[in-house]
Amino acid sequence: MEIEKKEYIRRLSNFLVENETKMTGKNLADHLNWNGYRTNSGDKYVGERGIYTLIHSVYDWLVYSIDSQDEADNIAKAFQKPDGSYAYDK
Repeated sequence: MEIEKKEYIRRLSNFLVENETKMTGKNLADHLNWNGYRTNSGDKYVGERGIYTLIHSVYDWLVYSIDSQDEADNIAKAFQKPDGSYAYDK
């Protein structure tokens, strides 16, 4: 389900940017849980360190595997930490 999860986040970030809105890591965690996605260990997301690692991995996947910098930029624009900084940046 990992690629499917990344694709889901990719589409969600595109939607958020198109609609000029943002989502925190906690909001994304809640959204993923509500849609049945789980961590690699099968647990629910809690919106802490793991969700930001996932966001970062989707950003890297888009840049290095898909060669889609524009969509990676949407990850940066769509998801943020509670302090308003980029969620994809470790």
